Amino acid sequence: MGMAASQARWISLAARKSNVEYEGQQINQARTALANQSSELWNKLYDMDVPTAPSSNDYTKTQYTFQNGDSTQTISQIQDADYTDSDGIHYNSYVTYFAKISEYKGIRNTNSNPQVQYVVPTEEGVDPYYMVGTKKLTQLSTIDRTDTSSNSSWGTYSAALDQIAEDWPDTQIAKDWKNYKTNGDTSALENIYLWTDANSHVNFASATSNTTDSLEACRQDATAALHSYYSDYQSTNKEVSKYGIIEYDSSGRATSLQLEGSSVIYDLTTSSVTDDAAYNDAMNKYNYEKQVYEKNVQDINAKTEQIQTEDRTLELRLKALDTEQNALQTEMDAVHKIISKNIESTFKTFES
Repeated sequence: MGMAASQARWISLAARKSNVEYEGQQINQARTALANQSSELWNKLYDMDVPTAPSSNDYTKTQYTFQNGDSTQTISQIQDADYTDSDGIHYNSYVTYFAKISEYKGIRNTNSNPQVQYVVPTEEGVDPYYMVGTKKLTQLSTIDRTDTSSNSSWGTYSAALDQIAEDWPDTQIAKDWKNYKTNGDTSALENIYLWTDANSHVNFASATSNTTDSLEACRQDATAALHSYYSDYQSTNKEVSKYGIIEYDSSGRATSLQLEGSSVIYDLTTSSVTDDAAYNDAMNKYNYEKQVYEKNVQDINAKTEQIQTEDRTLELRLKALDTEQNALQTEMDAVHKIISKNIESTFKTFES
């Protein structure tokens, strides 16, 4: 190979080697970027909180009950206390429990087919009256209000209407009754009618009102529902809080209770109660979080696998470039020797 050809070949090889080295640098930078991405994914996976299934024990508590006659009272909370009453009795606890209490309440009765009639008698001296089904109604204004005996009808009706007005303050009956009680307007009693139903409840209803549930509205529209009201004692579970004296056994379990104002000592019964609704809510939340967690893990694994595939491809390319660079260097060394010999031969020619 001549001098010019050798030099041209060497320059070509040098340029190719430079390109190979540049491509290798680019690949190394790309692999570094992939390594950083892989590290970020690992850190993200490491920082993720693994969902933990709820334990039913966390939603189970000890519940105390005691018998008060035929009624079972359930204690909802026991708080430590340090209270001494006026009799010098010291109480160590403040107890909240649910008790069945009988309360006098105003109750609304709905009759979807009242069959209201307004009867005008043909006899002289007999006032018109309403009927609900087969029941003849009495106008409240006709009741003797002067009878103050303990078993008087007026006293019974007054107590019932007082309670109805308290529990149903927006009804026409309540407005008419309050008008009578506050202003002494006896004409308001003419709008209130009463009758005793099959359950021995004394029902009260308004003759007219601005709603569609009055006697007159139901008389004119057979599809209208009649609302009547009565008062009666209703048993309800009510939350009660009192100071108490609680005795405990050696394990810390409450064994007896004496409530403030009572000398009765109740034996406490212990049971374990699980809040199923709260536990199910927690389990639903866990299942959702578990699905989200598994989806995130799958996404991270998929991205990591993609990065590894790209990195393996780049690694193979880098190895090929290393092989090519070694081959180029070997050839460049060989061409360099040829050039050196040509130069040496040229100098010898000039010397001779």
